[in-house]
Amino acid sequence: MSEIEFKSGFISLAGLPNAGKSTLLNQLAGMHLAITSPKPQTTRQVVRAIIDEPGLQMVFLDTPGYHTANTRLGKNMLSSIAAALTDADIVLLVTDASRAQTASRLPATEQALLERLGKLDKPVILVLNKVDIMVKEQLLPLIERYNKAYPFAAIIPLSARNGDGLDDLLAEIRRHLPAGPQYYPLDSVTDLTEREMAAELIREQVLLLTHAEIPHGTAVEVEKFEETGSPQRTQVRVSAVIYCDKDSHKGILIGKQGSMLKAIGTQARLSIEEMAGCPCFLELFVKVRPGWRNRRDILRTLGLETRS
Repeated sequence: MSEIEFKSGFISLAGLPNAGKSTLLNQLAGMHLAITSPKPQTTRQVVRAIIDEPGLQMVFLDTPGYHTANTRLGKNMLSSIAAALTDADIVLLVTDASRAQTASRLPATEQALLERLGKLDKPVILVLNKVDIMVKEQLLPLIERYNKAYPFAAIIPLSARNGDGLDDLLAEIRRHLPAGPQYYPLDSVTDLTEREMAAELIREQVLLLTHAEIPHGTAVEVEKFEETGSPQRTQVRVSAVIYCDKDSHKGILIGKQGSMLKAIGTQARLSIEEMAGCPCFLELFVKVRPGWRNRRDILRTLGLETRS
């Protein structure tokens, strides 16, 4: 009896901002790995989710939304997308079906992404996300429109929010997964460190609780992540800085008598405690760093400098 061939591969999630890629990644992982918000450009770097099944390992890569970049940060984000697509064995093009149903043609940015994918010669699965909030009669015409635009390996309607269609997507991925090694040890979930996850969980609350241009002009650096208790930790102590572009933004982030910063800290602390599995003591500070999105030194400190 021959040994069963092990299958593995990298599956990159690509698409326009707010298509639901991070929500889909979290649904696949069964936990909150990638931060989500209604704001575009929530994801700034590639987040990996590792899923093991008997005889196979799937490594999902959530990427930033494909967009036109006008800052160094934006160009770095596009570079990380390009690298994730090049490294992928399978690409999931995630699109917001509820928005696409009312359009007469594909968005120009999405068409440009398809042209890039066409040069890579690898299976591309179209994920029509948010079908739970679209007009059902529009689904077949939408599928036909995308069928004419690109030779997809498959088209899967689903709802990343409630998980409907997820089994169909996984079945299609398994079908296209190549033979390969076990890239990560069993029971690995992600390659993010808890320090990195804490920074993202804090930024998630900035995105959710502030408005206008504030979210886009902020970044978070965790300066201290310490554990107490042994052998089982009993607390984590986190000290983090929220960077912003302008003094006026600093005032908004702090709020009247510190009310906004307190709200951000309270919600972020709860998220960090859920992630860490123990109580968290969280200190937050706000610092102004004008033009930080174009400053290589700050981007490198934040782990967002991908270009030479």
